[in-house]
Amino acid sequence: MTTAAPVLTARDLVAGYLPGVHILNGMSVDVYPGQIRCVLGPNGTGKSTLLKVMFGFLPQISGEVAANGRPLRGVRPHEMGRHGIVYLPQRPSVFPFLSVEVNLRLGMWRFRRDRARVRTAIEQAYARFPILAERRRQAAGTLSGGQQRQLEIARALLTDPSIFLIDEPTASIEPRVAAQIYDLITGLARAGKAILLVDQNISGALRIADHVYVMRTGSLFIEGPRSDFTDDVETLVSRWLYTRDPSGAG
Repeated sequence: MTTAAPVLTARDLVAGYLPGVHILNGMSVDVYPGQIRCVLGPNGTGKSTLLKVMFGFLPQISGEVAANGRPLRGVRPHEMGRHGIVYLPQRPSVFPFLSVEVNLRLGMWRFRRDRARVRTAIEQAYARFPILAERRRQAAGTLSGGQQRQLEIARALLTDPSIFLIDEPTASIEPRVAAQIYDLITGLARAGKAILLVDQNISGALRIADHVYVMRTGSLFIEGPRSDFTDDVETLVSRWLYTRDPSGAG
């Protein structure tokens, strides 16, 4: 059990897209540096909504999100970078008709007047992701799904954020490339980054998770370290879908 303080917290979040319809019903999570914390659960339980609320895309009705103890209510998504937080959505967020290099440069927009800093950051990105260096002049939309994910992660790393909110990183990506993406995420954690990962790939997520939250109907169903989730995937899914009591007693 970690004794460090969480760098990002969500407490008792209630939120929804329509008046009177709550997608989140009191959800709480903690995110720690150097850890991968995964949010799992059936479709429609509010996993992606949780990330959207934490990043400011959707205002909470009640509850609190805080980074390093400072409340984030009212902080807009484009301001989250100042708090060291980046969000990688499920669908590709690259600019498809712009080149790889222009996509990277846009990631340094806040520092565009510091040309030396921009140049150094992009050189470091190319060193870390050689495939992007090879394709720097290629339109980002023509990259494979896995390469686009690499571009998104490379762009996010340019400003050296400390907290990553990642939604379905391997959706629609072939298993071999998915394994590479999980390796990248594991590398981020080893470098001290704090990761909150939403995933439908239960087996893949459990391989890299330090701690697991399972959601059901907008709230926390069960949580614990990865060692608590040793059943096969089919058994776990059946338990989450049909068990009323988190202990599995029925």
